[in-house]
Amino acid sequence: MLTKKQLDDIRSLQQICEETENIELKLNWDTLRSRPEDENHDYFHYDKSGKLLGYLALYSFGGPVELCGMVHPDHRRKGIFCSLFNEAVKQLTQASKLLINAPASSESAKGFIKSVPCSYSFSEYQMKRHKSAEIGTINQEVTLEKAVSSDLDFINHLDTVCFDVPKEEAAAFNNNIFNCENEKTFIIEYKGVKSGKIRIQIEEDAAWIYGFAVDPLFQGKGIGRSALTNAVNHQHSKGISWVHLEVAAENDHALSLYKSCGFKSYGTQDYYEFDLNSLKI
Repeated sequence: MLTKKQLDDIRSLQQICEETENIELKLNWDTLRSRPEDENHDYFHYDKSGKLLGYLALYSFGGPVELCGMVHPDHRRKGIFCSLFNEAVKQLTQASKLLINAPASSESAKGFIKSVPCSYSFSEYQMKRHKSAEIGTINQEVTLEKAVSSDLDFINHLDTVCFDVPKEEAAAFNNNIFNCENEKTFIIEYKGVKSGKIRIQIEEDAAWIYGFAVDPLFQGKGIGRSALTNAVNHQHSKGISWVHLEVAAENDHALSLYKSCGFKSYGTQDYYEFDLNSLKI
């Protein structure tokens, strides 16, 4: 578990890096605040005065391990991030895949990417919508019900068939996050039958949508649009001004859906697959 000081230090460094490069770092704050005590997925570089100069985090979301980090703009090209990276990858001897996450417009990130054995994998658009944006009507036959523990098998099934997450990894991830206080999973029902899921995390005056999936057996019926509309309207009715989500750049269908529901892109995250075989040499 990260201490309050560590979290404050990470937040301060993030703000400096983002303002300097005009970027959005994807540090997954909901995960950072709920790190298990027995996991060592966070790496820090402090100077002698106790100032945080570099930070790197590993994340496991029920699939490939993801990596994201940063170095203070005034202390780059000193090997800080390379040192953190080399320390972190020692933990990945059993990982099936490592994805390095980097803001698409970050020149410093591109420089690091060129220095390690990796290849471009995919990009995600970060999108958000304001409560003032118009949104469509809801099919009353599509409802959202708060998930209970007996829904976990269905949730794991959706992660497997919709996101290609191995069953065991999906189960481990969903069991870990299921009871998080600031996020809830909802089951999408169509005519009373379970047909999908959506996870909503609340952070101050904003909500984030994750793990949005409709079972392939129910796709093409407008269920996803109605479920998303329902979820968005519910958050705005509670006073939430902004609703955020992320979508793979190549997912034209989802991108079109989100745009039609008032979401607009405000940033792009690139993902690069690191060659884990290079660690065995």
